[in-house]
Amino acid sequence: MADPQEKVYIEFDNYDWESFKEFQDGLSEILQGHLEQLKESDPTVDRIPAPQKQQLIDQAKSFFFCSHTGNILNLDDYYAWKRNNGGKITYVDESESQPESAPAEAAEAPYSNNYQHVVDLIVSGKPVPGIKQIPDTVLPEQSSKSEAPIRRKPWETNTEALEATVLENLEK
Repeated sequence: MADPQEKVYIEFDNYDWESFKEFQDGLSEILQGHLEQLKESDPTVDRIPAPQKQQLIDQAKSFFFCSHTGNILNLDDYYAWKRNNGGKITYVDESESQPESAPAEAAEAPYSNNYQHVVDLIVSGKPVPGIKQIPDTVLPEQSSKSEAPIRRKPWETNTEALEATVLENLEK
């Protein structure tokens, strides 16, 4: 394994999601909330489209995996690794049943534990899993040198023209 991240990908790939109760509860909450949002915009919707559902599942897996193990996993990088290593990316089946509607008490909860966990990470200054770190400054060796001449400002060019006109009028 040349890439240290490969170990994380393999661990993520082989993670036992079925027995991870916190993930199962969180996933059903996420899917339910998304289905309710879809129903608000279109009351005839009775299920989440397969690509959207797969994206939600993968993002939930990534979040729970990162928060449970402390590893950082970027899904785009993971998909690229999986494709390059001959693995197939699995997708959910359209025929899977949708979760039943949640009790009204769950809808009244102000914030989920996951949200609170992200807030705690931000407040404590720890990195949030899945967020790429971007440097504050441009690296000097990568910056380019200016080759164009400095443009004159409109009042600078007009002043010279005005002075030339005044001198011509004085000479007359």
